[in-house]
Amino acid sequence: MSEHRLPTKLPRHPFNPRVANLRLSVLKDHYRARLRKHLVAELLAGAGIAVGVALVFGVLVASGSITGTTAALIRAVNGSATLQLAARSSGGFSEQLANRAGELPGVKNAADVLREDATIVGPRGRQSIQMVGVTANIVALGGSATQNLGAGAELLKGGIGLPSRLAGVIGAQARQDVTLLTDGETRHVLVRAILNSGTIGLVAESPIVVGLLPTIQTLANEPGRVTQLLIEPERGKEALVLAELRRLAAGRVEVEPASHELGVLNQTAKPLSQSTALFAAISAMVGFLLAINAMLLTLPDRRRFVLGLFRDGFDLTQIIVLMLFQALALGLLASIAGIAFGDILAHTLFHQTPVYLAAAFPITIHQSIQLYVVLLAVAGGLLASVLASLPPILELRKDRQPSSARRLSPTARNGAQTLGLIGVALVVIVTVLVLVEPALTILGGVLLALAVPCFIPMLFQIVTVAVKRWSRYHSRRSMLTLATVELRAAATRSIALIGVTALAIYGSVAIQGTRHDLTRGLDQATIEYLDTADVWVAPNNNFLTIDGFRAGHLISAIRQAPGVAEVRTYQGSLLDIGTRRMWIRARPANDHPLLQASQLQEGNLTLATKQLQHGGWAAVSGGFASERHLHIGSPFVLPTPAGAAQFRVAAITTNIGWSPGAITINTSDFQRYWRASEPTALEVNLRPGVSQAAGRLAVEHAIGYQPALRVETTDERTAIFEATASEGLRSLGQISTLLLVSAALAVAAVLSAAIWQRRGRLASLKADGFADFQLWRALMLESLMAVAIGCIDGLVLGFYGHALASRWLALTTGFPAPFSLGNVQVLFSLVLVILITVLTVAVPGFSAARVPPRVSFQE
Repeated sequence: MSEHRLPTKLPRHPFNPRVANLRLSVLKDHYRARLRKHLVAELLAGAGIAVGVALVFGVLVASGSITGTTAALIRAVNGSATLQLAARSSGGFSEQLANRAGELPGVKNAADVLREDATIVGPRGRQSIQMVGVTANIVALGGSATQNLGAGAELLKGGIGLPSRLAGVIGAQARQDVTLLTDGETRHVLVRAILNSGTIGLVAESPIVVGLLPTIQTLANEPGRVTQLLIEPERGKEALVLAELRRLAAGRVEVEPASHELGVLNQTAKPLSQSTALFAAISAMVGFLLAINAMLLTLPDRRRFVLGLFRDGFDLTQIIVLMLFQALALGLLASIAGIAFGDILAHTLFHQTPVYLAAAFPITIHQSIQLYVVLLAVAGGLLASVLASLPPILELRKDRQPSSARRLSPTARNGAQTLGLIGVALVVIVTVLVLVEPALTILGGVLLALAVPCFIPMLFQIVTVAVKRWSRYHSRRSMLTLATVELRAAATRSIALIGVTALAIYGSVAIQGTRHDLTRGLDQATIEYLDTADVWVAPNNNFLTIDGFRAGHLISAIRQAPGVAEVRTYQGSLLDIGTRRMWIRARPANDHPLLQASQLQEGNLTLATKQLQHGGWAAVSGGFASERHLHIGSPFVLPTPAGAAQFRVAAITTNIGWSPGAITINTSDFQRYWRASEPTALEVNLRPGVSQAAGRLAVEHAIGYQPALRVETTDERTAIFEATASEGLRSLGQISTLLLVSAALAVAAVLSAAIWQRRGRLASLKADGFADFQLWRALMLESLMAVAIGCIDGLVLGFYGHALASRWLALTTGFPAPFSLGNVQVLFSLVLVILITVLTVAVPGFSAARVPPRVSFQE
C-alpha cells in the first residue's frame, strides 16, 4: 500500500459544486454511502451509545418515579392544608383532640384522617394496602385527589372504595365483598365503588382503600381515633394557629407542616437515590467509554474516508462539517434507540416498588419522564459520538500516515507509558478524594472508569511481548506466536476491543460486588435479628414487624402447646424524628441476643446488653448518632406518644437495613412511652429436641385458623426477609448483567467482523503452508488474549471500585455492607464474557480460516 500524508493545509476545490456548497442533501448522501459500506461498524458504535443511554435513562426514570409520583400523591391529598397534627404511633390520637384543634381561632378548614396498614384479599389475589378514612371536610381542602369525593360520600357509606388499579390486581368488583386482614383479625366489607383517576387522580394507582372515617375506624378497631389532622389556616393567621396547636398538642402529638411527609420520604429514599446516582454514573461512564471504544474500531475507515474527501477537493472546514454531521447523526439515532430501550427497562426490569418504602409510605409508581432526563441522556450520547469522531479530525493538521493497521513503535510505547501514568494519577486522585470526603465516591467511580482504558496500552505491550517470547521459546511455529503477531499488527483495533471488555468487567464487578456486599450484610443482620426465636407469629403485612394485633388468648394457648418452652412479646413502631422515620425495635429483656453483634459499630456488646435490659438505654444507628453528635453514654430525647422520653446511648449500630436508622430499646420502656400493650409479633422458643417444623405445626394447632396471622419458623421468616432484600437490590444485578452481556456481544461481534475482513491476510497465511485448523486456533487464541487483557484490567479496577462503593454505603447511608471479594460474582462475570466471545467468534472464525489460498492473489 502506498503512503499518503495529509498536508497541513487542505486546498479548496473551487470547481466542484458539491464541495463549494455542503447542502443537507450532500451530507445525507455521504452518510448513506458510509452506512452502505460500513453498516456493521456503525451499528456497533451506535449500540455502545445506546447501551449507555438506555441504562442511564431507565435507572433515572424508574428511581425518579418512586419519589416523584408519591410526592405528587401526598400533595394531591393535602390540597390547601399547610399544617397538620400527626400521631407518633399507629395508635393515633383522640378524635376529640382533632375536633378541638379544628375549632381553634384562625382555622379555616380541617379534615380528620385515619391511616391503618392492612392486607386486602380478593377473588384473584391479595395485596398489602393502607386503609384511609376521611371525612367530608377533606373536600374543602381542594386537593386534586379528594375534590370529587364530596358527591361520593353517600356512595361510600357503609363500605369502601377501591382504586381501579388495586381492584384489577385482586379481581374485586363493585357491590361485592372483599376480605380485610387487620389487627390480627379477618373482616369482610362491601366494595361500594371502583374509583378511577377521573375521581381520585393519582390515588387510582395507589395500594390504598378509601372509606368514610367511621367505617375505617370500625375496620381498624380504632374507635374515636385518628392519625392525622390536615389544617388550612386563615390567611395571615398561620403563626397564631401554629402556637395554639402546639399548646393543644402538649408535646404528645406532632405539630408539623402538612408537607412534612415529603421531607421524610426524601430522607428515607435518600440511600436509594444515592445508590442509583452512583450506579447510574458508573453505567453512564462505562456506556460512554464503550461508545468511544466502539467508534475507535472504525478509526481506520474514517482515516481513509478523510483522505478520500481531501482527494475530492474538500477543505478543512467542510471535512469537519461532514465528520461532525455523521457523528451527530449517529449519536442522535443511537440516543433515540437508547431512550426507547431505557423506557422499556424502566417499565419492566426497573419497575418495582421498594418494599422498605411501601412499609412506611403510600407508595405509588407512575412512570413519568422528565424533560431534563431526556435531554441529559441525549446530550451524553451526542457527546460520546462527537468525542469518538475527533481523532481523524485532529489528525488533519498532523503529519501522520492514515493507515488502518499500525504496529507498536517506540513512540507508541512511550505513549502507553504516559497513559499508564495518567491512569495511576487518576487512581491516586480517586483515593484521596474518597478519603477526604466519602460523598465524592460517585465522582470517584466515574474517574476510575476513565482510568480503565488508560492502563490498556501498557498491559497490551506487557502481555503480548511476554506471550510472544514464551511461545517462541517453546515452538517456532506456535499458533500463539501467530496470534500475538496478528494482535499487535492492528494495535488500534485490538486496544479498542480490549477496552470494551475491560469497561464491561469494571462496571459489572463494581456494581455486582457492591450488591453482593449489601445482600450479605442485610442477610447477616436478618439472621441475627430473627434468631432470638424458633417460631414467629405476626400479621400478614408485618414486614418491619410494626403493626400491632390483639393477641388475646393466643399467648396462653401457645404456651400450652406441646414442645413450647417460652412465648415472648415483641413490639415495634415507626417514629418521625426530624426528617427521619426511625424504626423503633422493642425487645424483651430476656431476648438473646438483644443486639446483633455484626451490626455493632461502637460500644461493648455485653455492657450494652445489660444496659438495655435495665431500661432507659437505647442502641441507635450511626447516621442518627452522627447527626445529633451522640456518643456512647450521651443522653438524648425521643418524642414519644406519652411525651418527651430521655434515653442514653448504649451502643451505635448500622441502620440494620432500614435506611433512616433504627433504635433498639426494651419492651418495658416501649409499653411505658408508647402506651401500647399489643404485640407486633410473638417470639416462640421450643424445648430442646423439638424441630422448628414440629413447633410451627404445634403453634398453628394451638391458635386455630387465623388468616390474618402468619406462623413461620425462623428459617422461613429469614428466607422471606432475605428475598425481600434481594428484590430491592435486584435492579443493581440487572444493570451489571445487562452491561456485561451487551459489551460481551459487542466484543464478539466486532471480533467476528474483523476476522471476516481479514480473509485476504488469512489466505496469504494459507499460501505459506498453514492449515485450516491452525489458523482457526490462532484466531481463537487471539480473541481469548484480547479478552484476557481486558479482564485483568477491568477486574483490578472493578475490585477497587467495589471496595470504595461498599465503604461509601457503610459510611454515608449506614447500610451493613462489609467488603468481600464475592468470588462467585466475579467468576460469573469472567466466564460470561469469555463464553459469549468464544461461542460467537468460533463459527465465523472457522469459516474465515477455510478461505482458499487463491484469495490472497486476488486482493
